[in-house]
Amino acid sequence: MGKLSGKVALITGSARGIGKAIALGLAREGADIVLSDINVERLLKTEAEIKACGVQVIAIPTDVTDEKQIENLFKKTMERFSRLDILVNNAGVFDFGPIDQMSTQTWDRVIATDLRAPFICIREAFKIMKPQGGGRIINIGSISASRVRPNNAAYSAAKFGLVGLTHTAALEGRKFGINCGCLHPGETRRENRPPGAPEEPAMEPEEVASAVVYMACLPSHINVLEMIQMPREQLYVGRG
Repeated sequence: MGKLSGKVALITGSARGIGKAIALGLAREGADIVLSDINVERLLKTEAEIKACGVQVIAIPTDVTDEKQIENLFKKTMERFSRLDILVNNAGVFDFGPIDQMSTQTWDRVIATDLRAPFICIREAFKIMKPQGGGRIINIGSISASRVRPNNAAYSAAKFGLVGLTHTAALEGRKFGINCGCLHPGETRRENRPPGAPEEPAMEPEEVASAVVYMACLPSHINVLEMIQMPREQLYVGRG
């Protein structure tokens, strides 16, 4: 019996990287898992790994830029489990480039994935968590929400916005027993490192996942509103 036995957790962007590590971490604590990602092949491979943890799992291919697909994700979650205790908004994209060379299409894609999608997911989670008497929402932000870099306007804008969304959801949710917090990871190893991205000390996805598991396992009367997790040597304190 783990700390999350009997709980149901939904993780977006959970086919690989941080999202997959989060799903595995929550499953090892006994949570039943809803996997969601646009990459169907990887999603099914992750589903098989989660099953090996001895919990129930369902994989639902979802493009989080499509509102109807998000609504379907939550509908299928309720059809399978009849409840939702933990939502992790992890799905995200980033594009590097100077502001004067960034297309509106690039801006819209990043904002749609990194900010609009978490809003829709939180909205749908509230519809479930309010009547059931509570739940926990964990948004995956970034240290770019407080320390910006050049050539990163859309991503930083989305993550700054996610902080405001988190605080508002925490405020609106607290009288219904709903906690909402935001984890801000620093540099984390990933398969799809963008060309030209600066080399920095990096955490492993599993190390980021451990912080999410900590937040998810807290007693229901405790909320972590924001947490920054970063490699000790990464330039954050003192970086302009």
